[in-house]
Amino acid sequence: MMLDVMKGQNQHPIYAFPRLSKTDLLFVRIGGNGLGNLMITWARCLAASERHGWRMVWPTWASFKPKNWRVNPYDHRTYSDLFVPNERYVSGWRKPWCLARHRWISEHDALNAPVTPGSVVEFRGMKDFFTPFREDHALVYRELRRMARGQHLAAFSESSPAPIGIHVRRGDFIQRASYEDMVSDHNSLLPLRWYTDALQAVRKKAGSDFPAFVFSDGTETELEELLTLPRVRRVDYGSGLGDLLGLSRSRLLIASGSTFSMWGSFLGQVPTIWHPGKLLQPLLMENPQQEIEWAPGDHLPDWIEPVLTQDKTSQ
Repeated sequence: MMLDVMKGQNQHPIYAFPRLSKTDLLFVRIGGNGLGNLMITWARCLAASERHGWRMVWPTWASFKPKNWRVNPYDHRTYSDLFVPNERYVSGWRKPWCLARHRWISEHDALNAPVTPGSVVEFRGMKDFFTPFREDHALVYRELRRMARGQHLAAFSESSPAPIGIHVRRGDFIQRASYEDMVSDHNSLLPLRWYTDALQAVRKKAGSDFPAFVFSDGTETELEELLTLPRVRRVDYGSGLGDLLGLSRSRLLIASGSTFSMWGSFLGQVPTIWHPGKLLQPLLMENPQQEIEWAPGDHLPDWIEPVLTQDKTSQ
């Protein structure tokens, strides 16, 4: 009996590792997705680990992407200084030691059969987007803010966040050959005119020129038509993570068709206006009617004005 107890005490935990790129050297990755996509893998692993009592292994956030240094002067997306591990994670020299000595199994196998203690459950990709952790919103938001380095939390010291947040994705997004392709394909550039029309329609519905903050990886020239509108200004919190958290504090979000916008909407549970075809899945739990697709000429719902006058400074 005593021997069985000792064996139980000496058992290794089950580990969970969000592998963010195919080429993961454990201290840096080569290539891989953008921050919004990477965070989906991390959050799915976090929610499963919390649910099953697994011990998480610190993901390899730092990356080197030669293409970004050529095409995206705003953000090279190295992600090396965004996060710091806490006691939840196996990190430092223990990380390679843990990953090298234990048997790896897939997320699919781990969720469909008993897992042997000491195994490493590998999470990869963006399976089902936000659905696996949508109900774990509080856990994900709390943990993200807890592991973010202090300089990326500047948005939370903003005394008066703008009522309207606008995320204009440029960078590595693609100009499609047709409207149909733009709507159906991921990573498509949306016309800047859609953002200006959406902002003007929102202001008309609300009966006031509410201020708007623009978050974007585009150039000043690319954004000129939007930035010259009254009471619109570009905001930069110093990093993609800082901007994402800034978006989460908006009262209303005019979104790009990206997972970055999805994160802003999800984390802050922000009412959101999407271009037609770009609302990929529901993200709002208490007020799902406050995420809509909109095209110029469409009616805007009556909840617009109350949403813009609510106070979010305490979040």
